[in-house]
Amino acid sequence: MESAFSSFHVDKDFLSVIFDSIHDGIKIVDKDGKFIFINRSAEKNMNIVRDEWIGRSVHELLPESIILKALKTEVPQINKHSFVCNKNFIVHASPLTFKGKLVGAISTHKDEDEIESLKASFDHFTLNKYIHFLENELHRVQILPLEMKGFVVSKNSTIVNELSKIKKLAPTDISVLIRGESGVGKEVIARNIHELSNRIGNPYITINCAAIPENLLESELFGYEEGAFTGAKRSGKKGKFELANGGTIFLDEIGDMNYHLQAKLLRVLQQKELVRVGGEETIPLDVRVIAATNKDLVSMIQHNTFREDLYYRINGITFNIPPLRERKMDIDILISHFLKEFSYKYNKKIGISKEAHYFLLNHPLPGNVRELRNVLEHGFVLAETNEIEIEDLPKSITSGQIQESSSAPLFTSDEPVPLSTFFDSMDLSENIKKVEIALIIKALTKSNNNRSKAIKMLGISRQSFYERLKKYEKEIAQYSN
Repeated sequence: MESAFSSFHVDKDFLSVIFDSIHDGIKIVDKDGKFIFINRSAEKNMNIVRDEWIGRSVHELLPESIILKALKTEVPQINKHSFVCNKNFIVHASPLTFKGKLVGAISTHKDEDEIESLKASFDHFTLNKYIHFLENELHRVQILPLEMKGFVVSKNSTIVNELSKIKKLAPTDISVLIRGESGVGKEVIARNIHELSNRIGNPYITINCAAIPENLLESELFGYEEGAFTGAKRSGKKGKFELANGGTIFLDEIGDMNYHLQAKLLRVLQQKELVRVGGEETIPLDVRVIAATNKDLVSMIQHNTFREDLYYRINGITFNIPPLRERKMDIDILISHFLKEFSYKYNKKIGISKEAHYFLLNHPLPGNVRELRNVLEHGFVLAETNEIEIEDLPKSITSGQIQESSSAPLFTSDEPVPLSTFFDSMDLSENIKKVEIALIIKALTKSNNNRSKAIKMLGISRQSFYERLKKYEKEIAQYSN
């Protein structure tokens, strides 16, 4: 460890004692990728002899490792799956910098056995969510191709089996149509298909057919020659299909393409060649086509707004990606994933309250994954405590939830407190208990079980509220049932 830590003026033996006392596996490499430290836990759960690894290159010993990726990209790698030494691990890795210069990288890891032990040892909402997330990561990456680690879904997701087909179809040149609402991850799937194909290393070109004006889309797709139209470049310009030659083109929102241009696209796909706008030369093409849409193309065919022959040309295999509101198990995993991402991005650790978590699970999220990420980041940045509350989420999605004032009275003039049902004895402590139970139940009812709002209605501290909730658990549970 001398080379990496000499600038820090610390005792390397002392550091070794510290790292060896940590239960997680720890590995450190220098800027050249040579192992300079491996702690005792890593040696044990990786089943290696660390002295034999020190001084050797990570490129040689762990060429696909997460620590190497952190070193190469200089970007932290969080909750990543790694299969090394015939075992599955969940790994965190970060580049090490000193005085602005990269000096190496460090990683920590847990194996499958540790995750099971954690689950058996604790029973807490936040920790169990984290353990569930780690378990899910291990299961997911065993089913999906390694290249799809960026597509975060629950191990019980309804689309896991659908996504597992990608490994089979990717090496072929069959056309693919991905259907799903905006924000479900269609572009992520398209890119993964390309990265798993034999065309990896060749161009991957995307074009959003809905984002480009109709009169410009043809020249964007097929290119143009000099003088083809006013404003054309003197040397002409290659179109997206030419740029994708030998690789893959992703036609996003193909359902928004006008009927006239659909005919030209069909000809290009059938003939595997194109002629630039304003040109005469025929240019041969070798391009795999992946298309995506959020529209019902079959219905559009019936209404003569989408060509049936083009539909069958692009629809070699179809992937139907349901919206998040139909995949609540994926929302749960995505929340954990994004909170971990933001923790590293903003260098602080913030969780999410049960109320906000429940709210997001039951919100329609029309923008799907993209909206969920934005909503959580909004709450993460604005949270005033160590948990995101409903009040921290954007008003655009909570307005229906918070229309009722949180300070609304628990009992109104036309809703008198039924005192006769409380005070059937003169026992002060017993009657106080009854009033407290009634007020808590009333607050939870008026707030639709939003505990944060109920606390504000009652005008008590969060600690006091949860103490009473625990104290009167049976009575409140009987009411709920």
